[in-house]
Amino acid sequence: MYSEFAPFYDTVQSGAAEAFAGWVERRAGESGVVPGSLLELGCGTGAVLELLPAEWEKVGVDVSPEMLEIARTKGMDAAFVAADIRSLSLGRTFDVVACVYDTINHLPGSDWPSVFATAAVHLADDGVFLFDMNTLGRLRMDAGEEHTAEADGATVSMRIHAVGDDRFDWHVRIEREDTVVEDRIAEYAVALSEVRAMLADAGFARVEASGGRDQPISDDARRLFFVCRR
Repeated sequence: MYSEFAPFYDTVQSGAAEAFAGWVERRAGESGVVPGSLLELGCGTGAVLELLPAEWEKVGVDVSPEMLEIARTKGMDAAFVAADIRSLSLGRTFDVVACVYDTINHLPGSDWPSVFATAAVHLADDGVFLFDMNTLGRLRMDAGEEHTAEADGATVSMRIHAVGDDRFDWHVRIEREDTVVEDRIAEYAVALSEVRAMLADAGFARVEASGGRDQPISDDARRLFFVCRR
């Protein structure tokens, strides 16, 4: 996943990293945490980590060597680990654990409990786990539609196809000058009620969900944001 897309990722996602980094920093502060360290699960090219406060100790984990290679070239003060976030074991804890930009959706729903367990075991006792997800309603709504955008001289087309009740494949085509790159990225949706149950099983007793921009806190929101504490 993202092997072909990696060199274009930052260009295509222009502006999104700023929004997610701002949300992580703001919600960490509002939760009463004074972050000294942060672990990002599924850090990709490090676009979000790069924008978080320099004084934080930052560790990024991703399974894609192509994405991590780009992250390492940015020269930021962060450690990068090539690993599967479903089975990660760093042997230490962090004040903040983040998993943003619908990273969780890239895994089948049956694997989400493992990610939540990873977050829990790496979280300090008074820490906060922050993540977001694309909803079932959003993916169903967007299925079949084509979205095209221009970014840094590249034309990006995305079409979502429903593969099953919970799987949606993003077909991505990027054209820039004489280069054409195509990739397929699978996303999986899980109902909000199931997500809450998974978080409870992982030990998160205090879970705050929001739809963002006055969206409903339901499977009909386009994206849901979660602030989780023990």
